[in-house]
Amino acid sequence: MSETRQSARAMQHSDRATGALVARIEEILEVVARRIAAGQEMSIDMASRRRSGRNARRLNPVRFPGRNLAEAQKFARVLLILQLSHDALVAGTVLTKRHIFYQHQELFGKQRVVDDLVDDLALTLQVSREDLRIVASVKGLVVGPLIIRSPDGAAIDASLADTGTPIPARRSVSSIEYGSLRWILVIEKDAIFRSLATSRFWQTSMAGTGLLITAKGYPDLNTRLFLHMIHQQRPEIPILVLADFDPDGLGIFRCYRFGSEALAHEASACNLKVRWLGIKSHHIQSMTTLHRARPFGSSMAGHEHAAASRISISSIHCREPVSMLTMRDRRTIRCALASIARQDLDDVELVELRRELQVMLMMAVKAEIQWLDEAGDITEWLSDKICRSLQHDE
Repeated sequence: MSETRQSARAMQHSDRATGALVARIEEILEVVARRIAAGQEMSIDMASRRRSGRNARRLNPVRFPGRNLAEAQKFARVLLILQLSHDALVAGTVLTKRHIFYQHQELFGKQRVVDDLVDDLALTLQVSREDLRIVASVKGLVVGPLIIRSPDGAAIDASLADTGTPIPARRSVSSIEYGSLRWILVIEKDAIFRSLATSRFWQTSMAGTGLLITAKGYPDLNTRLFLHMIHQQRPEIPILVLADFDPDGLGIFRCYRFGSEALAHEASACNLKVRWLGIKSHHIQSMTTLHRARPFGSSMAGHEHAAASRISISSIHCREPVSMLTMRDRRTIRCALASIARQDLDDVELVELRRELQVMLMMAVKAEIQWLDEAGDITEWLSDKICRSLQHDE
């Protein structure tokens, strides 16, 4: 089946799903309207991501006027979000959570309130946040040989902007042209992404033509959905994650591969084919060999100074390859290990992730991407590791 026919079928399915969702929201709003007319208490049944396991999907009523002011406010907030989502679905437009907050600051008080209620509504209706036509502000960036086409025929060339192109919402993508793409590198840090993008590493790498993506830290839903879409269309292209060797870096990889626990209902945001390129514990051992001018033990002793004097990727000289774990780091590792213990350990990447967290805890050290070699230029290291990954797939 051609990509054009696949795209047409996907759009037809999307239209039917949109119509069904509009009908469900209208049913909720009509019930509320009838109760207003009858002078009765109003309620909307809601699920909550803050409850765990099966309890997360259990529906509990949010009432108006309710038991107290807090419940009345929550009802008003939920009702407004439902109305805004309905209007966006009917009009074929998209709202950002940030726009909703700034238009109704007095009602919501904090941006986080909007974020949580939108996600809870998506869980309640068993759809994605994107299906509600309410998305987060653009966070992810991409650079590489992609031509991304929208339903109206407009095209985005992701190779033109050296600082990266904002990742479009999945719904606004009708087709993607991949060119000679061989690999995808997802980068934790925006600064490193920009350095590699500016040097056009995706084009000059010994590993062939690639694609660079960043979500500037923990990935947003839109970036993960974009990666999932690419994998569905081109499953043979490896997706590799480059992150710090620290609890947050490994947490970012887990989020790309397994999704967010808070958004467990967003199954299409998981991507079990995402692989971890580094940094890993054996990379740290290699780095310490490169820093023989300062013995490993002595570099540990100066960790507080190192933490206060972090340097950019463009630095000529790297002062410290590693630094010591903090108490927060140790707590985060233990929480991550407990979470992994509840997952399927038949997953090879998960087994390695658990081992690396245990090694990190035992070594009591962490390392940043910038320290992959003495000069701060990581392109040679990356090319080598990507080439090895491609050879492993052949």
